[in-house]
Amino acid sequence: MSYKSLFPASICSVLVGVSSWSVEAQPAPWSEPESVEVIEVHAQRRLQDIYDVSVAVTLIDGEYLKQRQIKDSVELAALSPNFIASNAAAEGTTPAFSMRGVGMFDYNTSTVSPIAIYSDDVVSGGASFLSSQLFDLERVEIIRGPQGTLFGRNTTGGAILLMSAMPEAEFGGYIRASAAEQRHYRAQGALNAPLSDDTAIRFAFNWQDYQYSMNNVFPDAPAAGMEQASFRLLLSTQWHDWDVLLRLSSEHWQGVPKPVYSAGIFSDLATGTLCPISLVGTRDCVDGFGMSVASDDYWTTAVNTAEKRNRTDSWGASVHLSREFSPEFSLKSVSAYKTFNRTHFWDADGPGQFIEGLLGSNTDFFSQELTLYWDQGKRFWTAGLFYLQEELEQNNSLDLFRDFRVVPELADIPAQFFYDNTLNNKSMAAYAQLDQQLSQRFTLTAGLRITDESTRYRARSDLDTVAFFIPQLWDLSGRVSDTEWTGKLALNQRLNPNHMMYYSYSRGYKSGGYNGGFASSAEEAANSAYGPEYLDAWEIGSRWRSDNGRMRWDLAAFYYDYRDQQTFVNFSSGVAPYHVLKNAGDGQIFGLESEWRYQPSQQLELHVVLGYIPTAKLGEYREGELFVADTRLPFTPEWTAGAAIQYQQSLRQTTLLWQLGVDYQSSVYFDQYEDPYTRQAGYSLWHGRVGWQLTADLELAFWGKNLFNQEYTELKFDSIAALGAITQLRGEARQLGVEISYHF
Repeated sequence: MSYKSLFPASICSVLVGVSSWSVEAQPAPWSEPESVEVIEVHAQRRLQDIYDVSVAVTLIDGEYLKQRQIKDSVELAALSPNFIASNAAAEGTTPAFSMRGVGMFDYNTSTVSPIAIYSDDVVSGGASFLSSQLFDLERVEIIRGPQGTLFGRNTTGGAILLMSAMPEAEFGGYIRASAAEQRHYRAQGALNAPLSDDTAIRFAFNWQDYQYSMNNVFPDAPAAGMEQASFRLLLSTQWHDWDVLLRLSSEHWQGVPKPVYSAGIFSDLATGTLCPISLVGTRDCVDGFGMSVASDDYWTTAVNTAEKRNRTDSWGASVHLSREFSPEFSLKSVSAYKTFNRTHFWDADGPGQFIEGLLGSNTDFFSQELTLYWDQGKRFWTAGLFYLQEELEQNNSLDLFRDFRVVPELADIPAQFFYDNTLNNKSMAAYAQLDQQLSQRFTLTAGLRITDESTRYRARSDLDTVAFFIPQLWDLSGRVSDTEWTGKLALNQRLNPNHMMYYSYSRGYKSGGYNGGFASSAEEAANSAYGPEYLDAWEIGSRWRSDNGRMRWDLAAFYYDYRDQQTFVNFSSGVAPYHVLKNAGDGQIFGLESEWRYQPSQQLELHVVLGYIPTAKLGEYREGELFVADTRLPFTPEWTAGAAIQYQQSLRQTTLLWQLGVDYQSSVYFDQYEDPYTRQAGYSLWHGRVGWQLTADLELAFWGKNLFNQEYTELKFDSIAALGAITQLRGEARQLGVEISYHF
């Protein structure tokens, strides 16, 4: 019998055996001490005391997100251990997430990230939906580790739950407005109104207009920045014993993408002498065309972005139905539809026109999920069905060495590839999880999920050169499909009312597919299909709190065993950029994490998070001349850490709230080669805020990000073969701002 068949059989035997075990004679569980606040989370698709959950989860209050000026889902990574994120190829492309070393550093719109976002129970789908504006949220939960049972689809790395502030029975709302450096303006607010005894509506909006820190000195280059406008409308009501929630949302972006920074690596182009790494990015170094950077100032560049624009439009609607048929039995249905349209022009070469292109995508998404909850006292069942269909149309182009077209001796080199790819993804799943109380101290969790996924693709390309135009340079199609079992076994041990431990095994899986990225030949396009990956995850965790609840400490240790790991592989030897998602062998990840919170008084609170991943080994991969073995996983720092202090001070008839914190990540590589030229050294970003509560409803605040003007990059890309340079996207400089908010 194979390993794959043993896994579902063993889980099924546990489910059947445990459900038939009578526990009526067991003593009642401990009750929570009256003086200790009970923290509840949705990490298992229902509201539970966090001490009853055998998964690592970080809970973030919506008000704290506003205070920290957390703009979007990418910035959430700073709030959780062993979690980093980046706008990998500039804001307006698909972001990159990495959680415990499991992630996808790929800007391609066809990518499905192993970390999913669930907005009010609706899964994100493809990578285009990962970048989401954050506003008017009740809470956020960051769940780390494979979600092999209750959360689909493809959440081998973890899940991020975004929960909106819901309509309430009382009229009210708020308005916030802020202004900051880099011409940053933001307004957001919400209006809540009851319509009847059982019906209420809530409208929330978010608008911001800002420029990036990079100063582009190229002649006639427009100032780079983005304008974003979002809204969300929620209507809650009751209909024939059903609780109904209708949700409508929309996002609109437009602007000029952040300019890249092209840093040459040669100190002497004639001899091919390389610059020391410490000087790369200064005028002492030149690229393959003899050009140096425009200035030694870190946030100054020269990029030909005259016609580069981004426009993104998306909207979505969902219907949530829930009904309690009895105190023991309830049902929930979530139906969702989303559409997404983006046009993003990019430039990767600095002042020239050597490597430029267009990322265009149109996505239609539909999902349906039914979840059943059955409470039998000491036994709780969660079961459901899940369906997803997503159709993606890509309209991409890659323009190579356009400046050579006017040079007769070089006119044979330039080429422009046009890509029209279509992908149709389907996912169907059935799942069940049992939480069985075995005794006063022990609760067993056993879950099982079967998932069937398929991707049908058609990849087409036209080629334009100075001499000729070739339609349908390639036109290929195919299908990737797989059916897999995943699940979880966990034991929750309550040592005493204030201390618990959990021990878990999870099996995660991410389906295969087609990476519809840039290619320069039919062989490269055909090579873009990839197979599924598998992840066996072992974890032990602990939650402890003091008797008075003022101190809490969560710990976790995990070991991941990868098979056929999907890795973004950069082929850096050719003049055309070629990078593709491949199954790069077997890998291992080992790590630790800690979250500590202490409130010695009502006025003072301390919070420290720490993540440590000493082992994050990429499996062996060989293709032609490319060979990679035993390197560290890209975009996986060894250390992540965060610390924050908050102090509330009474001042006559007003209150001051002081906040100061720092976020740190150690060095990372952005591809599999561990090239020192593409290494980002470790760095720390400090943030702070002073809120002045003038009245119960009015607050004036001063805030800052990157207080010490730390220099760092969001991406370093190996463009040495094509340009003799390292292409960079640099992070944002220091930003100071002021905000006023009013509640009514």
